[in-house]
Amino acid sequence: MGAHFFAALVVDGALAGALYALVALSFVVVYRASRMINFAVPAAIPLPVLANPIVIGGLPIAGDKLVAAAVAATCTAVVAWVFHGSRTGVALRAIADDQQAAMSAGIDLHRYFAITWALMGVVSVLAGTLWTLVAGGGLGIVLVGLKVFPIVIIGGLDSIPGTVVGALGVGVLESLAAGYLDPLLGGGFSNIASYLVLLAALFVRPYGLFGRPDVRRV
Repeated sequence: MGAHFFAALVVDGALAGALYALVALSFVVVYRASRMINFAVPAAIPLPVLANPIVIGGLPIAGDKLVAAAVAATCTAVVAWVFHGSRTGVALRAIADDQQAAMSAGIDLHRYFAITWALMGVVSVLAGTLWTLVAGGGLGIVLVGLKVFPIVIIGGLDSIPGTVVGALGVGVLESLAAGYLDPLLGGGFSNIASYLVLLAALFVRPYGLFGRPDVRRV
C-alpha cells in the first residue's frame, strides 16, 4: 500500500508538472527573446471533462490529467524545436544575446518581437485551457502563476530544458508534500514547498540549474 501510494503521488505530480512546464514557457519564451519577465495570467477556453479514469500498471489515472499532460508535453516539444531547430529560433536567440548585433545582421526586431508575443499568447491559451480542464477555472488559473514562478527561477529563466526539469521536479515535490507532509504539518504546506526549494537554489545557483550567468564586460 505504501509503495502504491508513493507511485500514485509521483505520477500525479509528474502529470501536474507537464502542465506547469507549458505555463512556464509563457515566461521563458518572452524572456529569451526580449529579456522581459511576463506575468500575464493564462486565458482559458472551456472544454468537456473526461470523467472516467484510465488504469495503467494498476494505478488509476484521471483521463483529463493524462490527456492534458500529453498535449502539454507535445506543445513543449514544439516550442523547444522552434527555439533550437528553426531559423526563427536562431533569430530570437541572436536578439536575446545582442540586439544591436542582430539588427546589424539584418534581423527585423519588431517582426520577431511580434512573433514572440504571438507564440506566448498561443502557449498561454493552451496552458490556461488545459489547466482549467484539470483543475477548474477562476482562482486556480490566477494562482498557477504563483506556482510557476519558482519553476522558472529554479530551472533558469533562459533555459527551456531547465523549465521542463524544474516543472516536473516541483510537480512531484508538491504532490509528495501534499500526501505525506500536509497531514502532519497542516494543509497548505505543499503550496510553499517549492518556495523553500527556490530559496535554497538561490543560494547555490542564483541563475538557475540550467540557466546561464549574466556575464558583462567591464
